[in-house]
Amino acid sequence: MNLIDKSWTEIGEIKTDRVIIPVGSIEQHGPHLPLGTDTLIAEAVSKKISEKTNAVVAPTISIGISDEHMDFRGTMTLSKETFKSVIKDICKSLAQHGFKEKYIINGHGGNRKALRELVSEEKNVHFLDIINKIEKYDHAGEIETSLMLYLYPEKVRVKKITEFKYEFPKKRGWRMIEHSKSGVLGDANKATKEKGEKYFEQIIEGILDEIKNEQH
Repeated sequence: MNLIDKSWTEIGEIKTDRVIIPVGSIEQHGPHLPLGTDTLIAEAVSKKISEKTNAVVAPTISIGISDEHMDFRGTMTLSKETFKSVIKDICKSLAQHGFKEKYIINGHGGNRKALRELVSEEKNVHFLDIINKIEKYDHAGEIETSLMLYLYPEKVRVKKITEFKYEFPKKRGWRMIEHSKSGVLGDANKATKEKGEKYFEQIIEGILDEIKNEQH
């Protein structure tokens, strides 16, 4: 149930006060995945959670905090202050129209700190992180590539997957270009559609459990 597809008169007929806000990023994901990978995965997860919980899905916040990827063409970023302000204003608008429980489903690691700060400041706003549901979540490596092969196979440039050279950052304040010239962290060669389906189910189960726990 997408908010963007409803007319204003239909909003009053909705029998739920729960809304999901997908949050992602527009940033490089190697030569083989699109800039909107985090956003696309967040949207797919949000849609499935909506079906399972009878929640409305708000329009996606596609641009996040992606400073560490700005050396790669096409990446866009917001400052932390702007990012938080946008989400606060969206939550305020949704609350005014009767959506009391707001669940932010985040698909980008760079957004996490700002979102944790935000939910501590705002009432009835919950932070659900896709990344926390999978151990050792990568960047355009095995996990994200598998998810994309399962969810959006037509968007994966399979022929551009190769033996990417990289090293995982060991400290804060890192820039991707210093650790991976391709923009990839992880082994995309190991990615399969079947793994993507398992990862997706794991994410959905983890988020549903978290929602149930927060209701008690």
